[in-house]
Amino acid sequence: MNPNQFSEFLKEYFIKYTAITSQSDSSIPTLPSTIGQMKLAQTLKEDLESFGVKDLTLQENGILIAKITGTIDAPPLSFMAHVDTANIGVSPHVKAQVIEFKGEDIILNKEQNITLKVSEHPDILNYKGDEIIVTDGTSVLGADDKAGVTAMVGLAKYITSNNIEHGDIYLLFVPDEEGGLRGAYAFDMSKIPKNLLSYTIDGGPLGEFGYETFNGAAANIYIKGVSIHPGSAKGILVNPILVANDIIARMDRMDTPEHSEGKQGFILVCDIKGNATESEIDIIIRDFDKDKFEARKVFLQKIIDEVQKLHPRAEISLEIKDSYANIANALGDDRRCVEIVEEAMKNIGVSIHTLPIRGGTDGAVFSSKGLPTPNIFTGAHAIHSVYEYLPLKSFTKSLETIIEMVKIAPKYLK
Repeated sequence: MNPNQFSEFLKEYFIKYTAITSQSDSSIPTLPSTIGQMKLAQTLKEDLESFGVKDLTLQENGILIAKITGTIDAPPLSFMAHVDTANIGVSPHVKAQVIEFKGEDIILNKEQNITLKVSEHPDILNYKGDEIIVTDGTSVLGADDKAGVTAMVGLAKYITSNNIEHGDIYLLFVPDEEGGLRGAYAFDMSKIPKNLLSYTIDGGPLGEFGYETFNGAAANIYIKGVSIHPGSAKGILVNPILVANDIIARMDRMDTPEHSEGKQGFILVCDIKGNATESEIDIIIRDFDKDKFEARKVFLQKIIDEVQKLHPRAEISLEIKDSYANIANALGDDRRCVEIVEEAMKNIGVSIHTLPIRGGTDGAVFSSKGLPTPNIFTGAHAIHSVYEYLPLKSFTKSLETIIEMVKIAPKYLK
């Protein structure tokens, strides 16, 4: 495969992979949570084998590890993508279509009157005259993260079909990212070297590069009240739902996702449920700054202590578990994993946009395990929506970026 064939290859294989339904299901505890994810992993294994990749391991949990053994001394590189797509309450079955964007609204589905409006997605005007992959309006496109998956497969095809000198390359395909980064948590780090320069290919528009994410934690507040018939409840009843309301009322209404941006953190009440006996509140905590992140945990405990004094006969407990850490926390003084991406993008003429990632990535999990893992763009826009679209030129640049990284890696040998 040569560079002139990149776009056709990516288009063909992306459509092939999106046709395999692999939406994850966070309510199912097994890994992978859905059969489609394993089917896609098996398909990827077969495709990589057909390209000549020999060192392949597909685990029972759906994690696929491919190694392309190096031919020269260079820092080993690792690229990771997730095989599942997000469940946003629409059809799990993707019917991708390729269109030439003419600068006008795109009718995605004439029968259901679903249109991608330029006025609502003005960034799409940057791609007038270009080929764009879109949905049929009934599902997400799944560029998050099958664009990353396809770019990695394209890298394998390019390396195995061309006489390119390179160091060891690891391609990691994991399940169930969308349901809580579960594939990355389950990944056995002993399967890969400790000295990797590691990356996820799970970013957004052209040139986007992220090595800062939230620190993330999940909090559960459990409240046990005192139940009794309401007719004889005076001085006895402790309503756990009202106790929960007292807790939520003490939170800062401006310290929420809808009032934050950039590197601002937040506390989000995700779920509340209860009955006459007990109630629960599920909360997520997010902040880029580690000290502020810890302060938010202390703030929640302070609220619990205050409400406990108001309701001494209620039993209130707070459990907080860290979910992932800011990638930047793991960088230290060795910034080669950032510098090689910056140089690669510059070499292929891509303007780099370093942005804080307001979410978690599989790379954030790897970073919390001690392996800094920044995130590289795929080219996708409007992810997690039926209006998701993938400009083919941007998609191609994602592949070109990681190929260039392989080519320049020897100069980063430590």
